[in-house]
Amino acid sequence: FLCSRSRLCSARDLFATPTPQSFQIGINIIEAQKLVGVNINPFVVVKVGEEKRHTATQKSTNCPFYNEYFLFEFHEPRDILFHRLIEISVFHSKKIPFLGTCIGTFKMDVVTVYSQPDHRFFQKWAVISDPMDTRAGVKGFVKCNISVTARGEVVGSLPTSSSSQDEDIERNLLLPKRVPAERPWARVCIKLYRAEGLPSMSAGIMGGFSKIIGEKKVFIDPYVQVLFCGQQGETSVETNTTDPEWNEQISFIEMFPPLARKIKVQVLDDANVGDVAIATHYIDLQQISDSGRNGFNPTFGPAWVNLYGSPQNSALRDIHKDLNEGMGEGIFYRGRILMAITVEIFSSPSQPGEVTVEVEELHPLPENALGRKEEFLLFAAFFEATMMDSSLSSKPVSFEVSIGNYGKAEEVVTKVWRKMEKGEVKEEKQPLLDPGSDGELDVEVLAPASAALNKSVTNSQRPEPMEYDRSYSCLPMMHEKPCVYVWSYWEDHTWRLCVSNWIVKLAERLEQGLDDVEKLMRRPKAKAEERLREVLEEFVAGCRQYLLSTERKTMAHPNNLDRCRMKYLMRNIILYAKQGLRMRRRLTRANVKEKVKETRRVLTKLRFMAKEPQCTLPDVLIWMLSNNRRVAYARVPAQNILYSVVEEEKGKDCAKIQTVFMKVPRLHTGEIFAKLEVYMWLGVTKYAKNCLAELPEEFKYLSESGQEIAQLSAYSPPSRLSRDDFSYFQLRAHLYQARGILPADDNGLSDPFARVVFSTHCQTTRMLEETLSPMWNELLLFDQLIVDGKKEELKTETPIIIINLFSHNKFGSPEFLGHAFAVPQVKLVDEPYTKPALQFFDFYKGTKAVGELIATFELMELDYSGYLEDVEPKEPDYLGDPHAGRFIIPEGIRPVLKEFRIEILFWGLRDLKRVNLFEVDQPQVIIECAGKKVESEVIVAYKENPNFTELVKYMDVDLPEQVYLHPPLSIFVVEKRAFGRTVLVGTHVVSDVMKFSPRELEEDPEDVPK
Repeated sequence: FLCSRSRLCSARDLFATPTPQSFQIGINIIEAQKLVGVNINPFVVVKVGEEKRHTATQKSTNCPFYNEYFLFEFHEPRDILFHRLIEISVFHSKKIPFLGTCIGTFKMDVVTVYSQPDHRFFQKWAVISDPMDTRAGVKGFVKCNISVTARGEVVGSLPTSSSSQDEDIERNLLLPKRVPAERPWARVCIKLYRAEGLPSMSAGIMGGFSKIIGEKKVFIDPYVQVLFCGQQGETSVETNTTDPEWNEQISFIEMFPPLARKIKVQVLDDANVGDVAIATHYIDLQQISDSGRNGFNPTFGPAWVNLYGSPQNSALRDIHKDLNEGMGEGIFYRGRILMAITVEIFSSPSQPGEVTVEVEELHPLPENALGRKEEFLLFAAFFEATMMDSSLSSKPVSFEVSIGNYGKAEEVVTKVWRKMEKGEVKEEKQPLLDPGSDGELDVEVLAPASAALNKSVTNSQRPEPMEYDRSYSCLPMMHEKPCVYVWSYWEDHTWRLCVSNWIVKLAERLEQGLDDVEKLMRRPKAKAEERLREVLEEFVAGCRQYLLSTERKTMAHPNNLDRCRMKYLMRNIILYAKQGLRMRRRLTRANVKEKVKETRRVLTKLRFMAKEPQCTLPDVLIWMLSNNRRVAYARVPAQNILYSVVEEEKGKDCAKIQTVFMKVPRLHTGEIFAKLEVYMWLGVTKYAKNCLAELPEEFKYLSESGQEIAQLSAYSPPSRLSRDDFSYFQLRAHLYQARGILPADDNGLSDPFARVVFSTHCQTTRMLEETLSPMWNELLLFDQLIVDGKKEELKTETPIIIINLFSHNKFGSPEFLGHAFAVPQVKLVDEPYTKPALQFFDFYKGTKAVGELIATFELMELDYSGYLEDVEPKEPDYLGDPHAGRFIIPEGIRPVLKEFRIEILFWGLRDLKRVNLFEVDQPQVIIECAGKKVESEVIVAYKENPNFTELVKYMDVDLPEQVYLHPPLSIFVVEKRAFGRTVLVGTHVVSDVMKFSPRELEEDPEDVPK
């Protein structure tokens, strides 16, 4: 089974915009050899992206020596930097400086360098060839080092260079592995047929006027620009249309395999003032080719490519226009484009003389070449909207669900007409950015005429604060769940997504199994090896099932890539099944860790294979509208909710209640803006009667007017689901301790507390002062909870618990330190009670893991009297003062503590670096473990004598019996400055205290909780 509701949100999903990072690209040009030419004065030009640097000129030589180092610095998101090209060209200098003639160039994109071991090429020879004369062959070699480092990455040490004169150039070429030294030339053709559903823009200065005149739409003049390997080609411009037909092909000539991975396809609007990007799409050559021995050259289509970008239609005041340039994930559908890619490789005599970009006309594709359009139904029911940012609390909130241009509410700029005294009508123009509108225009949402059947926007509701702790708000949806439904028309190529879903499910199961194994590996004497054996068996069985089913699969209107991809998938799945069998055979207790690593590698390859490059159905977008303004969104890939009759081909979240996290466009913090529980279904209309099959029985279906629908037909889905009888649950959250959390204050410590969010409830632990491993030892009791969904599925589809960690601030709001996700252990009324064992959960902030939580959660069904029968203890004990109303973790769950003594021998301090430009003069060491502290004396003059005089100190601490629950030991070095200030010099955390214990203590028989 695969979880939809309790799937832990991966850290990278929360980022709406990729964060800019600092990168350095270092290029060291050492020398050149075998340059073609007589009596030349060569110099080398290095170009990365738009920046150029050049070396000095060496006089009359064919093997110049330079050894010059260039450093290029970039501060931008990964994806953008990785598409940039590195060009190394050799010029022959004439009398006039900088007007050299080009001898030849070499091109490679940054991602190729970054994917090398250690992110660099060391002392390799770049092959220089002349783009204007392809038949001439190699024009020389340049020896260089290229490295790409992100800020904060550890750079490995350089190998010692072997500068022997006769070194073999051919063996050390600047090429990635498995790329041959002699690369043939090839023609890459990108065929652009037509586009449809492009947004009608009103761009530039004219846009402002056309609004005043009151025209409804300004059409665009679209054309397509294709960039590949530093060359660029453009189609002709079609005027005044949003459904242009170009029927042109752009062909590039480049060495094959090319050293750049992406083809950039950009649709632009041809304007007088400056062309505006409408949308950008990158095609990854690795996804449409296979470089193996039985592989295939890049091939694609003809297929539709969906375009995404910003929600705004005028370039003048668009704050998200980077999204149309292809930076970050698009948050709005902007039409689709029909294209194809082919590659032909030349044999040497037939190749063209020079590299040019050609644009030629094409025959249009015949009607229905891709099949007829089918009608699809998208149905969604909202079960819960919680953890909403408290900034939304005053205004009504509704949700819009759209697929492609279907279900999008049309937007009209509101105009305020004012009557003047003289009776004339004047229009009050809005200021460009009025302060209340966050740089967006106020938008009235009007349904388009065609959407008479569709209901794509829920009725708006006012948010209410959540129970217990009012720092978040939620929507009241206890009795009635709003539904939306949208009909849309697409070519039916769902079989591609079905095959992809099958592989996605293989990968998800494998990943869940591996996570289990890794949890077991953290405990001594647990049965990790047996679990891994099961996981591999399951995986191999899954592969077999896939192979049996695909042999019988029929493809409707397949193109070349489909046929090649089918064979490629078959081949690789057979390969991975064999690898799985081999790993299972060689598995022993000693090499579990190594085998988990190997399986992870297979998992990464599976994930890559599962991505379908020709995805015809666009993603489903859920927008949260607050006061008719778009505030947050979530993008759900269509294949995840696609219905298929075959269970394995169904999307992993189809007809299940899934947890969806909403994010705010252009936000880097990685905090969650809102959490939804949604039931979604997408499928061809002929299966539409299945769209409600999986809903829990106790719901009544209501129509728009509020009457109950007795007979469900495919064309009248319900507008609301309602129910009256509930089953109640109690949640017990046992939070024992957190460790290794981020420091929030200047002294290197935090004042942490945790907020636990479940359904519409939120509770907070107590705040502990000045610690990085807070020991809360607290039980939070959530009573009378209502949990949606089928009871028998609660075991597998458990609602998720979110633990948000904050540090208390005396002044101002608390600082966010990260969040963890947990799944509770479920106990229904008729099941016996077993005490849960404490588990580990990781805290994440952004994509970084920031500490871990030791806790456990139980969700228990209450019987009709609202009473728990056999649960121990019935009434939890108070933690400290009973009036505070806080509970302690009950015995049997809370670890048994033993007293240990930690003795510390202080010798001295060495090599202390400056802090804030000042030398360290009076340092002191503080050692903390399990809430107890020991401080050394303060060294009076560190410069003269860096040793301590008082050597031995000790502390008595209570530690749990199970070693894996031991808190870490923290060592802080601080400096005492004038006026009683202390400054943190540095810290160190010892995760395993027991390695300092005498041997006889270690050999105590431990009781390991199974």
